Amino acid sequence: MKRNNIITGAFILSVGGIMAKIFSAIYRIGLTRILGGEGIGIYQLIFPFYSLCVVLATAGLPMAISKVIAKYRGSEKQVLKKSIAFVSVVSLVLTAILILSSKGLAHIQGEPSIWVCYLILAPTIIIVSLASVLRGYFQGRQNFTPSALSNIIEQFVKLLLGLTLSFVLLRVSLLAAIIGAMASIVVSEVVSIIVLLICFKNSGLQSVQTDIKTKEILKDILPITISNIILPIASFIDSLIVVNLLNFSRPISIYLYGLESGAVNNLVSLPTIFSFAIASVILPNLSGKQNTFNKSFKLNLAIKIVLIITIPCALCFLLLPNQFINLLYGARLSAHGLDGLNIASRLLAISSFGVVFLSVNQIYSSCLQAADRRSVTIKNLLIAVIIKFAIEIGFLWTGVNIYALAAANTMCYVVCAALNHFCVREIFNLKISNCFFGKIVIANFAMLISLFILLNLKLTAITTLLAIALAGLVYLGVLLVIKIYDKKDIAMLKYKKIKTQKIIKK
Repeated sequence: MKRNNIITGAFILSVGGIMAKIFSAIYRIGLTRILGGEGIGIYQLIFPFYSLCVVLATAGLPMAISKVIAKYRGSEKQVLKKSIAFVSVVSLVLTAILILSSKGLAHIQGEPSIWVCYLILAPTIIIVSLASVLRGYFQGRQNFTPSALSNIIEQFVKLLLGLTLSFVLLRVSLLAAIIGAMASIVVSEVVSIIVLLICFKNSGLQSVQTDIKTKEILKDILPITISNIILPIASFIDSLIVVNLLNFSRPISIYLYGLESGAVNNLVSLPTIFSFAIASVILPNLSGKQNTFNKSFKLNLAIKIVLIITIPCALCFLLLPNQFINLLYGARLSAHGLDGLNIASRLLAISSFGVVFLSVNQIYSSCLQAADRRSVTIKNLLIAVIIKFAIEIGFLWTGVNIYALAAANTMCYVVCAALNHFCVREIFNLKISNCFFGKIVIANFAMLISLFILLNLKLTAITTLLAIALAGLVYLGVLLVIKIYDKKDIAMLKYKKIKTQKIIKK
């Protein structure tokens, strides 16, 4: 099988993630316009518990399975069978829970009629779980195209079918339009797994007969899955406590929570598409049988790529939050007599450097999983989440606004990244030269100067986009001129074999 290198694999997953995000954004905007405020409110009621079930069934599975596949080369068939058996049991139990609790949930939420939507969505838990196993299989074999392709097709089908069905069925009733949107999710997931199965059929799977015990596979899968469900569960808890602790009326509290968890977090999470892609690629790379030096070199390269991408994003969010929020949302954020643009801009500035630490931490967590430090990532993340809740509850209880949530989330990422950094540095001998950081400073300074100059011109949505694009080109140009990568980095990007002894001598 032809091996994809780190940069190629990350590029494929990143492009897939970006295109999927674009389709998803268009879908959400279009659906809101069709259903209106009341309809999208009912639509959103269905997702907290459903999303939690999906997270419990699938969180971290692609990365976990990819590690196991990379570890047990030649035994992919056995790994797949046992992984599918495991996730099938878990997803079936969660599907049954969702079905049995659908009417009770609908009554508690004050919309008894939406229990039908829970029934429609319930089977997708099984489909998503099986798709996650297949994505992990491909990523473990360092074939990243099927994951990206299935993700893009899934979001496109949901966009096309969801908007069409909801628009047509709105003539029947609002509930019918919502059901149509839910049905599109089911169809998109089915299409996605069909694409993965076609790719799997053509993958030429060959497996030797080896006896791999299920508990050995679960020892690799469970820690990654557990570490990946902690933050989603923390976010679910946020949705329960933040609204009740804010010193505002319930509608305003929900509105403020929506600004932070929706408008701002969606923007903050965009750069992490790249770090997630790199983390997914580097896990099987570090899980194979290689010497410590090669693993250290790959890790250093991955961290450099993430810092090159995320530091300029963080600086722009910190220094130019108004421009980014206004460009994406404009006056649509204002409600209840509050200046939503100003509030969201402050939240973005507070959350800005969370971009860097969250992204770097994704790489660190992936490395620790590859090094079989199963308990370290979970322990460090739990410590960070406890500190987050302490800051969040403490400040909200004393009357601080929604900004406490943004600060608590940022501190969570900082603490977790710092704790993981010490462990990774010890295991992989992580060393990034001061020269690299000096070059990053120069490139970012040039980018910001050009961006401020361009933004002083007449501002429209188009000119703002052009200014950001041109500043990005300036940033890339400076990086090329000052040679941010040395010869060893370029050789690794091209996936040429590097003789360890020669590099060490140099």
